[in-house]
Order: sequence, then C-alpha cells, then structure tokens
Amino acid sequence: MVSIAIVAAVVIFAGAYALFVVRERHRLLIAGVAALAVVLLGLVPWARLAPTSLSGQGSVVEWNTLAVLFALFLFAGLLEEVGLFRWLAEEIAAKSHGRPGYLFVGLAVVSFALSAFINSITVLLVLATLTIRVARTLALDPVPFLLAEVSASNAGGAATFVGDPPNVILGTYFQLSFLDFTEHTALPALAALVVILLVFRRSIRVAPVPSQTPRTVRIHQLRRGPIGAALAGFAGTLLALAVQAPLGVPVWVIGLVGGGVALALAGAFGHARELATRFDRETLVFFLFLFVLVGALVTTGAMALVAQAVAGAGGGNLLLTGSLLLWSLGLLSSVVNNVPLAAAAAPLIGTLGAGGLSVRPLIWAAALGSDIGGNGTPVGASANVVGLAVARTEGVAIGWSRYIRAAFPTMLASLAVANLVWIFVH
Repeated sequence: MVSIAIVAAVVIFAGAYALFVVRERHRLLIAGVAALAVVLLGLVPWARLAPTSLSGQGSVVEWNTLAVLFALFLFAGLLEEVGLFRWLAEEIAAKSHGRPGYLFVGLAVVSFALSAFINSITVLLVLATLTIRVARTLALDPVPFLLAEVSASNAGGAATFVGDPPNVILGTYFQLSFLDFTEHTALPALAALVVILLVFRRSIRVAPVPSQTPRTVRIHQLRRGPIGAALAGFAGTLLALAVQAPLGVPVWVIGLVGGGVALALAGAFGHARELATRFDRETLVFFLFLFVLVGALVTTGAMALVAQAVAGAGGGNLLLTGSLLLWSLGLLSSVVNNVPLAAAAAPLIGTLGAGGLSVRPLIWAAALGSDIGGNGTPVGASANVVGLAVARTEGVAIGWSRYIRAAFPTMLASLAVANLVWIFVH
C-alpha cells in the first residue's frame, strides 16, 4: 500500500534529482534543502542520523563511505601535487615516439589503471590537458583520445572497491573487502576496456611519425622521495581496507587514519596548503545529504515497493534480475549522475536479498552498470564533465551530438560485454 509518507519521500527525492540535472552548480544547496525537508517532515527520524555502534552501522548516513572517500580524496590530491600523474602521462607520451596507436592505447590504459585506485576527476584533470597538447604537437585530432580516456576512466572505476564512488557506497554498505570487488568486477571492467579501445582506435587520424619525440612532452622530473612516501601511505590504506573484515577494524577508522596520514605527508613535503585548497569538501557534504534523502525512501517503505517490482520483473531468477539491474542502472547513469543511483541501489539490493536472491552477484551487477553506464553522455559521470571542461579551456569543443554519436554506442557495447562476463563469472 502506498502511504502519504512514501509519496512525500518519492516526490522530494525525484524533485531534487531533477534539479541536480538542470542545476548542477547548485546541487549542494538542493540536496541540503531536500535532506532538511525529509528530516523536518519526520520521514527520517533524527535518531537515524547517527550510527548506533562503533562499526558505523545503524544510520541512514553511510559514515563508513564518507570516511573512506575522505582518505581517497586526500591521497588523490597528494599524488597529484607531488607530480605522479603528470609524470606517468608524459612517460607514455614520450615512449610512444609519436606513434598515434601506441599513444592512444598507452593513455587509455593509464586512465583505466589510475582510475581503479584514484578519483577519476584528478586523473582526467591531468590526462586531458596533456593529451590535447601532445595531440596538437603530432597534428592529431584529440577528441578520440579524450573520449577513450573518459570511457576508460569510468570502466577502470568499476574494477575495484575504491575506483569510483558508487563502488565505495556499495562496498561499505554491504561490508565488502577490497579483494571482494577486485575478484568479481575487475574482469568485466577489463572486457569493457577492450571494447573501448577497439571502437575508439578506429577513429584516430594517423599522422606521419616524427623523427624524434617532441620536447614539450617531457617537462616534469620524478621526485622519488615524496612520490614513494605518498604511494606507500596510499598502499597502506588499501591494504588496511583489504584486511579490515578479518581484523574487525571499523572502516571509518581506516578512512580517518588514512586521511590523517595523507595530511601529514602533505605537510612534510610542503603541499599542505595546496591539498587543503583543492580538497573536495563539497562532494563529501553532498554525499551526506544524499544519504539522508535515500534514507527517506528506505524508512518510508518506498524502496521495498521498488524491490518488489524489480523482483517481479526478474521472476525470481538471479541472472535475469542481475542483468535487469545492470542495464537499468547503466542506462540511467547515462543521463544522471551515478552517485545518487548507487546510493539508492544499495538498500534496493538489500531488500531483494531479504526476498531470497543472492546479494553479492547483484552488487557486482549494480557496480558495473552504474560505473560503465556513465560513459553514455557528457553528464553521466564526473570524469565526463571534467574531461570536457578541460577540453573547452584548451580550445577543444566537444558538443553533445559528437559525444553521444561516439560514446553512447560504445557504452552499450561495453555494457553488453560486461554483462556477458558477469553471467559467465556467476
């Protein structure tokens, strides 16, 4: 039965979601007002805002997720400040010796690999700028390179626990480990990368190979001390996440300690001010408000009704239900940001599991769909928005029409291949 509370929760959530799409710049204000509304209306009890145990559970707000993202954002900023990303990109560009095919594959693979561990926003900020400048030096059209890097970044984000915010949300909600995600999503993500490389590779305009690598390609020197320390701290945080379950250490503790290590290293190497300036506080607060909004759907019973509809469409068959989840989230992620979708999908999967379906395969399907599906349009994921924004500042305009013609069919093919691999694995 649909109650007044359910209607109110759905109307507020849908209204906020619609405003996210048309007023992206004001998403924090919109989410804050909507979250306050559901609390004041009693759709989310005040008591459900705080965790009920040291594990961080019992709250509609995923405090574990916020703590992990805090550490990841800080380490991503630190690794950018010490020059790792730019150095890697320049090494790839230099070692390609001007061969477009090698350069294309190298940059796309770097985008995939880095995005499996680092925030895709940071990755694209560096790669997009370098790619455009190198492509101009070689008289190449930079657009296929950029679109491949964006798509590879989103596919890479699907490969690990920390690769993309939807994975962090799903992983912490269901208390999964780093190894759990890698074991089940890395292979479908790699299959999607192969599709991306094959499709976009055909659109590169081949230029004559220069007699020597352009001097402008390599401009940064590797500072081994700061980079080594930053990588060691980051690897330690990932290792702690991987062994967190057997040790019984709360995830939020690992996130806060990891963030503290990143801040300490930044101060030691003179990057504290830059890191504090660039730290993405807005995204963390946005997630906080978003969890409250989704919590209203859970506490009022709206999510249970959606779960019943999905389970009915799947007929109780795990593979069919998982495929429906993968494709529905994938297509939705093409037009709206995948973070709110993942936040809503987590309790939905939990409800489906309570109905008798195996939960873990559905988690992997949801992660793959929401991450890879973001490739479909310019606003599907943060990597898309950032990559195109950097291109505009460099004088390269990529309109919606050109983006969709190239990326949307590739996204569909990537989802299809990832779906097949997911079925094979499970």
